Amino acid sequence: MTSEITLVRAGTMLLADAAGDVLATAGSAQGLYLDDVRHLSTWRLVLSTTEGSVPFRVAGTMTDASLATTALVPPAARNEPTEVLLAREQEVRRDGLHERWRITRTAPGGSSALRLRLEAGADFADQFAVRSDGRIFATTTSTSTRTRADGADLDGAVTAGDTTLRHTTSITASPVPDRVHTGDGVTLEWDLRLDAGESVTVELRASATHRRVGASERADSAGPSGQGVAARALGDLDALVMPCPGAEDLSIPAAGAPWFLTLFGRDSILASLLAGEARPGLLPDVVRALARTQATTDEPERLAQTGKIVHEVRVGDLARLDLVPYSRYYGTVDATALFLVALGALDPEDARDEQLEAAARAAVGWLRGPGGLDAGGFVTYVPDPGGLINQGWKDSHDAVAFRDGTLATGPIALCEVQGYAWRGLVDTARLARTVWQDPAWADELDELAADLRDRFMDRFWMDDLAFPALALDGAGRQVDALASNAGHLLWSGILDADHATAVADRLLAPEFFTGFGIRTLAAGQALYAPTSYHNGSVWPHDTVLAAVGMEQAGLTAQARTVATGILDAATEFGGRLPELFGGFSTDEFPVPVRYAHAGVPQAWAAAATVAAARLLASRG
Repeated sequence: MTSEITLVRAGTMLLADAAGDVLATAGSAQGLYLDDVRHLSTWRLVLSTTEGSVPFRVAGTMTDASLATTALVPPAARNEPTEVLLAREQEVRRDGLHERWRITRTAPGGSSALRLRLEAGADFADQFAVRSDGRIFATTTSTSTRTRADGADLDGAVTAGDTTLRHTTSITASPVPDRVHTGDGVTLEWDLRLDAGESVTVELRASATHRRVGASERADSAGPSGQGVAARALGDLDALVMPCPGAEDLSIPAAGAPWFLTLFGRDSILASLLAGEARPGLLPDVVRALARTQATTDEPERLAQTGKIVHEVRVGDLARLDLVPYSRYYGTVDATALFLVALGALDPEDARDEQLEAAARAAVGWLRGPGGLDAGGFVTYVPDPGGLINQGWKDSHDAVAFRDGTLATGPIALCEVQGYAWRGLVDTARLARTVWQDPAWADELDELAADLRDRFMDRFWMDDLAFPALALDGAGRQVDALASNAGHLLWSGILDADHATAVADRLLAPEFFTGFGIRTLAAGQALYAPTSYHNGSVWPHDTVLAAVGMEQAGLTAQARTVATGILDAATEFGGRLPELFGGFSTDEFPVPVRYAHAGVPQAWAAAATVAAARLLASRG
């Protein structure tokens, strides 16, 4: 039985305890979130009887991505029946939380008087403040409450400087409460009298709205086992699809719960590509959303450079008040090349769009200019001490290091980014030749890609280890760690057949392959730890990109082995792969080990499950 409930739909998220309650305790991340703002920080259901007030206990739970049904009963002695059964159905939608309670008198005998009490409150905290990474934000928040005919409103005002953002959480109920008490929060009470076997239903809605004072601001209202886990994964992926922040005519897969319910360049692209034909509508909207948010000027505080594709877009209060740089943040080295790969995967008619052609030309311009391709021969990033030290998909501070544990210093050229850039150039050349009718530019891009491929093999390949270096550091030295990033080179196609086979064989060796997936860092190196974030754990999307690359290279048996492992892990996780899990081998522990802070559901983990099932199904 789960100890916590996470529900998501269209950018709205509920984090609650196993009973469906949100408890306002210090350091708790529980709550109802919409657009990165916590609209409920307390949501607690209590039963009052003639014996006093008691919390419910959980007797059973069923959940999917957006809906949870929980059986709740009051405490009872071993030899006596419980007074009532309360079936609590909770569903998140774009506009907030919808609940239905069905209360049934289960004890025999005559009628009894019961009182249901719902305690609700909202602190309207931004998710960056809830996550609490030590930063202090110069905002003040005031809250108030108002009664209404069918419930109550929780109001909040978040102020920084001369700008105030206002929020309201409207709680409405049917039947209306018998009493509503307001104060620091609100309490809604229903008096019930039920005979044995009799039931009553209460329906509630907690709806969230925003507005900016003095400005026009939108208001937000409202095999067989492989196929089984793939269906669950598709349900999670669908639940993460949301209106794109700032471009709500487009629908994009949010990166994941709990903290990434927004557009992420890298995550949204890879999730859409891995989902593939199972959800063909995702990629076109993601590409259009990224084209609209592509940098058009240089803004150093956001790491924006003309032509660069965005890392993340935020619409929470701290972002809208410019207290964090994430309203549009460009701290990524790989999203621009991946954007070209995504554009190349579109239907030619979609790619014919003049705005997308312009975006592709700007993206190539960034790769060749600020990205470093023309000047230094490779696409690089400079670590940002005030933001992301590392700007590839492994963005933790110690993710780029030598085998002996020494951290690399920049500018840093990651191996997989060169693979993305090569494929992006090749795909863009094809579009230039066949769709945009610019053969001269196509020839130029093909030549650029061929030169990059030659340089890559010359500078990155480690002959003594028969494996590519993780990166080149600022001095041009090979960062010689054996890392799963090499699997992305299989996916990009930059490796020739012999080198692809060598990489695939190494990734399936015991130092890398756990039986459930590919470790992010091979065992035996200085920083290896199976419970690390990026240095020995298993990330499903990382593993499945390697598997897809193996299949593309004709290494079908290897691809099937990896896909089978990740689907076995998905089965052990009840069909819902987390963001990452421990890198223990099946010899060390027979089931995958949870990583304590892994997000779930995650778009690229869900899409990886779908892609793995597709790999196995394609060969019968």
